[in-house]
Amino acid sequence: METRSSGPQAATLLSAWIVAWPASLAAIIFPLLGLIDTAVLARGADTQVLAGASLAGAVLAILYWTFGFLRMSLSGLAAQALGSGDDSRLRAHLIQGVFFGAAIGIALLALSHPIGLAAQTVMIDGTSASVGAGEAMRDYIRVRIIGAPAVLATVAILGWLSGQARTTLLLLITTVTALTNAGLSILFVLNFGWGIEGLAAATVIAEVTGLALAVASVAWVLRGHGGWLRADDVRAARQGLTSVLGLNRDIFLRTLILTTVISSFTWLGADFGDLTLAANHVLLNLLLTATLLLDGAAIAAETFVGQALGAPSDRKRLFRAAWQKTSIIAGSMAMALTLSLALFGQTILSATIGDGPGNQELLSEALRYLPWAAISPLAVGIAFQLDGVFIGATRGPALRNGMAAASILYIASALGLMPIWQNHGLWFAFLLFMVARGLGLILLWRGFEPLLADPQRT
Repeated sequence: METRSSGPQAATLLSAWIVAWPASLAAIIFPLLGLIDTAVLARGADTQVLAGASLAGAVLAILYWTFGFLRMSLSGLAAQALGSGDDSRLRAHLIQGVFFGAAIGIALLALSHPIGLAAQTVMIDGTSASVGAGEAMRDYIRVRIIGAPAVLATVAILGWLSGQARTTLLLLITTVTALTNAGLSILFVLNFGWGIEGLAAATVIAEVTGLALAVASVAWVLRGHGGWLRADDVRAARQGLTSVLGLNRDIFLRTLILTTVISSFTWLGADFGDLTLAANHVLLNLLLTATLLLDGAAIAAETFVGQALGAPSDRKRLFRAAWQKTSIIAGSMAMALTLSLALFGQTILSATIGDGPGNQELLSEALRYLPWAAISPLAVGIAFQLDGVFIGATRGPALRNGMAAASILYIASALGLMPIWQNHGLWFAFLLFMVARGLGLILLWRGFEPLLADPQRT
């Protein structure tokens, strides 16, 4: 085993912030620059094509987000390997992550036709969407899914980098990918007139560019960890596949439950009519985009907690500093988001929906439920932060079980409160779900005690 003698340093507010802010910016770049794609297509194609692109983008976003466990598992594993000073294990985890990411991506590529049919059934059949929108959606998915192996391999690499506090590299890779996507979208759609297939091709090229930059970043980082990959690393990666597969399975199930809950929020809101459904959609997108900023503090927690639990000694002190300092940043950001939504929520909604005569009814409906969205960052912040702590500790079963228990409470409360409070009951159930996620992980906190014992004392 290849090790280094120097152990990790205790987290401070400054070191945690240095890790958190690039990760927060990286998290919001794609949603913000994704608006450029929409604007480009709106100027270069008709409404049916724009609708198809929106539907296809939603399908692929859910698909790729479901496999976000690759980033989370690699972050915790890399952080622990770095904390223990084990360079060989650090390189082995990189191989495992890229292998899983590329393999899943190739499987998605092979299943592109069934995925297109499933998207047609869910998004188009039985709805008011047009035939043209369905064709555009399938065309976009057919081209865009070519980039799946590159996307998921990059996701794994980003987790490996963030687990080592290399979030500046994460921001660089994400920014270059997004800007390449935006530039090529303008070129292919507006200049060349390639329509929705040009938009999808621009994204695929950007994703491959992102992978190339991620590989170059890996090569640069590995210079300080024993150099490039070698045969022994491949053997170590193969031997540890079973345990890594178990961790990925648990985090995958956790993410799948979360995706299902968020999707069900929209589905359940449909019972209250198109106006309320549209208002919920706008508010949920506003909330999810705003709370992406909280990812930075959670990733900082993954990094410092993982390094603390991988350390050869003084784990309790390092662990306490890790969760305390990152929680201060997470709490401050959550309160700032809540305050911003409370003060400027109406202005943001007016800009998003538009204040024309035809939009006043939707704006008024969204404002009725804005207070729920405004206070949600506090609950989401606690859940995100504890997710980061448990991911850094690679506590997959706890993450899975906590999410499952919270989802059961959400379903029960939604079904019980919606007949009484209508859409307010649905929002209360969603907020309760986020609070329960955090409380569930707090109840499982005692499971850290065995992990905090220093090896030489056991």
